[in-house]
Amino acid sequence: MTLDYRMEVRRKAVHLIGLAFLAVFWSLGRTTALWIIGVWFAAESCIEAARLRSPAFNRRVLDLFPGIHREHETRQVSGIFWTTLGCWLTLYGFGDRPHVAEAALLYQVFGDLAAALVGKAFGRRRIGIGFKTIEGSLGCFAACLLCGFAAGLRGGAPWAGAAAATLLELLPLPFNDNLWLPLGSAFALWCVI
Repeated sequence: MTLDYRMEVRRKAVHLIGLAFLAVFWSLGRTTALWIIGVWFAAESCIEAARLRSPAFNRRVLDLFPGIHREHETRQVSGIFWTTLGCWLTLYGFGDRPHVAEAALLYQVFGDLAAALVGKAFGRRRIGIGFKTIEGSLGCFAACLLCGFAAGLRGGAPWAGAAAATLLELLPLPFNDNLWLPLGSAFALWCVI
C-alpha cells in the first residue's frame, strides 16, 4: 500500500462519523439526533472559526490529526464540517422517511469512501473532472447500490439513489461533496419514492 493510498484511507475515515450520526438517529429518533448533531455542529463550527483565525491554533489542531486534512483545508473549513452539515440537513429534511435518510447517510459514508479508494487503487481512466476516474465512480455506484438495498429500498429506488449519489460525488459542486451527496441523493430518493 503506497503512502498516498494510506493517506487517502485516513482522510476518508472522517466519513465514519456519518455512521455515528446514523446510530444516534436509529437509537434515539430524529428529533434527538437533530439536537445532538446540531450541538456537535455548533462545537465544530467554533473550532473551525478559531482554527481559521489563529495560525497557531490551526497548526495545533492539524498536528493533532495528521494526514486527515487536504492541503486546501489548512486555509478552509474541513471535510468534517461539511459532512456534519450534510448529515444534519439530510435528517432534518428527510428524516421523516427513515429509509431515504438512512440510505443517503450510508451513501455519504460508503459511496464517497469507495469512490476514493477504488479510484486510487484501480483508477486508470480519468473522467475529466478533477482527479475523478471511471473506476472510482463505478466503485461509488456499487457501494451506494448495496447501501440502498441495506437501507430497505426496493424497486428502482436503490438504482436511482445510487446513480444520484454517484453523480453528486463526481460533479465539481461548490463547497464540498460531503454536503451535497447525502442531501441531493435523499432528494432524488424522495422524488422516486
